[in-house]
Amino acid sequence: MASYRKRENGWEYRINYYDSTGKRKPKSKGGFRTKSEAIKAAAEMELKLQDNINVDEDISFLDYFKPWCEVYKRPNVSDVTFKTYVGTQRKINHFFSDKKLKNITATEYQRVLNQYAETHAQNTVKHFNTQVKSCIDMAVHEGYIKRNFCKFAKINAKNKGRDLTTKFLEVDEYERLIRETRKHPDSAIHAALYIIAKTGIRFAECLGLTVDDIDYKNGMLSINKTWNYMDGTGFMPTKTKSSIRQIPLDDDFINFVKLLTPQPDGRLLPKIASAAINETLRQIVGREVRVHSLRHTYASYLISHDIDLISVSQVLGHENLNITLEVYAHQLHEQKSRNDEKIKQMWTECGQNALKPHG
Repeated sequence: MASYRKRENGWEYRINYYDSTGKRKPKSKGGFRTKSEAIKAAAEMELKLQDNINVDEDISFLDYFKPWCEVYKRPNVSDVTFKTYVGTQRKINHFFSDKKLKNITATEYQRVLNQYAETHAQNTVKHFNTQVKSCIDMAVHEGYIKRNFCKFAKINAKNKGRDLTTKFLEVDEYERLIRETRKHPDSAIHAALYIIAKTGIRFAECLGLTVDDIDYKNGMLSINKTWNYMDGTGFMPTKTKSSIRQIPLDDDFINFVKLLTPQPDGRLLPKIASAAINETLRQIVGREVRVHSLRHTYASYLISHDIDLISVSQVLGHENLNITLEVYAHQLHEQKSRNDEKIKQMWTECGQNALKPHG
């Protein structure tokens, strides 16, 4: 049972409860304008204590986000990906400082997104919101706050990011790139472009490939680690657990890899600067594209050849199917048109067969 008293700074409640070890402890909080507010707050706290949920209601947004990152993200993502969460921590500090988590409203959060979107690209703001929303979902679950203030957030940056034409190669560009790079197994950059183009793997995954990652007999490539190309410090875990996967290889790919000279540590390729590989790619294609464009193009190429979306998602190493659906939505519209025609043709043939005499 809670007790109440009026002090100089407002009403205060005091609760005595037993913790998980059976020890009796007091808990109090003041500063309420009216006794009714104190009674309501005390009732909510008693419910939490009954469920052994002892949360710090005065925790700041930043102080909650930091340990959440350490517990739920650091063990499950690559070092490179975790750096993006550290970047989000800096943004939270910039926009919210030491503001308490419970005091942030949906309207205030939307204002922050609007401000951020004035100077940053759509995908950058969206990435920030995705990380924050995931964290706040947990804060709601743990009882720190009642509602997720990110739930109805809208992102509408003036800069929509790179145009689709820079994210994807045309079919003729893609096939020509594969033919051209196939001619130069002695060039590490050309070899890397060929490998990425024909497997859709990430640049860091490509540099982390070792001789034993290739199953020559069954024609499969194992993705199980990456290489820190930013500072060349060595092997690292994959981006996510879902990134550990198997990718089918054709005979031409296997024959190409046999021409490569492995490094002393077993890697197929030496250290390559991302700027250098992007420059070579632009020279071959003849316009502004990046090495990651090959990953997008590889996926689109599979979809255009009617490879089912689950298989595409798996070979790309996406965490879930929604990521694949979102990134390649434009390609799926084209596939739907083809499927619509197939459905029409299927029922047409079915109807024709039904009209044929039997017996």
